[in-house]
Amino acid sequence: MHKKFIIVACLLFGIISTAALAAGSSVARLSISSGTLLQCTGNVIEARFTSAAYNSAGGIISSFSVTHSYTTSNGGSTTQTGTLTSNVSHTFYLSSGSGDVSYADVSLVSGTASATARISCDGTVIIGGVIGEDDRMNYANGDLINVLYASTDSVKVYSVATDSTGVPEGSFGYDLFQPYLNNPPTENTYLGQVDYSRLYALTSGEFQIVVDDPVESKSYTTIFSAFPISGVYFR
Repeated sequence: MHKKFIIVACLLFGIISTAALAAGSSVARLSISSGTLLQCTGNVIEARFTSAAYNSAGGIISSFSVTHSYTTSNGGSTTQTGTLTSNVSHTFYLSSGSGDVSYADVSLVSGTASATARISCDGTVIIGGVIGEDDRMNYANGDLINVLYASTDSVKVYSVATDSTGVPEGSFGYDLFQPYLNNPPTENTYLGQVDYSRLYALTSGEFQIVVDDPVESKSYTTIFSAFPISGVYFR
């Protein structure tokens, strides 16, 4: 009986220690895995989303400190700082802004990691991209073909070697973006290609990089604002 008690006590201590370590770990990556519209009437929008945080080893962090911001299509906004729990849904409610709301943008930031999502009143949910501590823009979105890295004035493109190391392929320089910064084109415009990645300026004022799969007939689209690189999401 005494031995069983010691074993159980050790197991409980291990679980508590692991949980405490996970809760206190530094956030290397954030993700938003889902979103659900709850109501949308007039200037009111209520929705929930599920997020998670990961450490540099890829382990999940049970609870994490984060700044979460919400911006609506009709000019409403709010920012909060607190603790969220990984893989547990979080609900937000906004009734600010003027006129009818059509969507809310969710932005999570913890240290150098961030994640975004857009929840629209028609029920559409666009899960945003993830920028982790290594500035990777397209986590799990074509990054086995080309990895896109954000810098202060360019987007660097790497291919992935068979040993999983990165191989520099080139970059989309500032000169490609400059004519369209705060000056969107009247139609979506092709700007150039590096390896399997194609850059476009969009009529929305955003930019888009499409990574083509050289084996399968599919592609991966990353949309963002520049500069600095922000508002990243996938489509």
